[in-house]
Amino acid sequence: MQVIIDTDPGIDDAIAILYALRHPGIEVLALTTLGGNVGLGVTTRNAGRIVTLAGVPTPVHPGADVPLGREPRSETAIHGNDGLGGVAFPDPTVAPSDEPAVAAMARLLRAAPDKTIDLHCLGPLTNLALLVQDAPDAAARIRRVIAMGGAIDEPGNVGPRAEFNIAHDPDAAARVLAAGLDFTLIPLDATRQFRADAAYLDRLRATGSPAAIASADLIDAYFAQTEHQAKGSESRPLHDPCVPLLALNENLFRIDPRSLGVELDSGALVPGPHAIRVAMGLQADALRSALSEGLAE
Repeated sequence: MQVIIDTDPGIDDAIAILYALRHPGIEVLALTTLGGNVGLGVTTRNAGRIVTLAGVPTPVHPGADVPLGREPRSETAIHGNDGLGGVAFPDPTVAPSDEPAVAAMARLLRAAPDKTIDLHCLGPLTNLALLVQDAPDAAARIRRVIAMGGAIDEPGNVGPRAEFNIAHDPDAAARVLAAGLDFTLIPLDATRQFRADAAYLDRLRATGSPAAIASADLIDAYFAQTEHQAKGSESRPLHDPCVPLLALNENLFRIDPRSLGVELDSGALVPGPHAIRVAMGLQADALRSALSEGLAE
């Protein structure tokens, strides 16, 4: 499976990227970055740091720094000023590419056979919206998009009904939904079911894998930002790892057809005209096993 990962790393982004880079079933063609959890300079550097730790040479292409015509949000209160919760990662060994994210996406999609590359969106949808705008022929060649974002029946995390990735750039999300792509969304309804406890961190560290150990350290950083810190309790939801996990283990998710739109003022998802697939549930124990096995590769 060939994949471009569009990301704003981000603690949970980092775990998702490490899983994808190490898993033999995924070939990551490129990481494209954008401002989201933290600013573009930090997310781009973090992508390089993650690639270096994983030991899988992968180009990093910087993309959009700000949303489409809006002021950016940030999540430094959760992810820290460095975006990775203060977890020690090596310095990048390779500089980011001079080729911007959207240009790299378009080049890779045009060069490959039609419908052979997936796009995994771990952050706001700004880069994908710009691809749809600037290179619609290339966007139409995407096999499928899997994106983490939104809330359907669950309360939001940046408002009563709004989730960060969609609310950061609702104009981009609206443009992407209207593009008619093969689109699978993983909202808070599913990701809030996927967490880790202290025993799971021990399990990750016991593998001896640098990617698994780093992921345990990242989840520990999540524990530091959660209200449930008693022994045996669970971390914040592991949102973004659900994206590559669904790509490889769709049978472990409950996926429903939905027709949705985006409320531009709030960034909330609402009933609308755009037919997509939405993951509304998941099998957490089986997915935790899949995640640990992939990180141990």
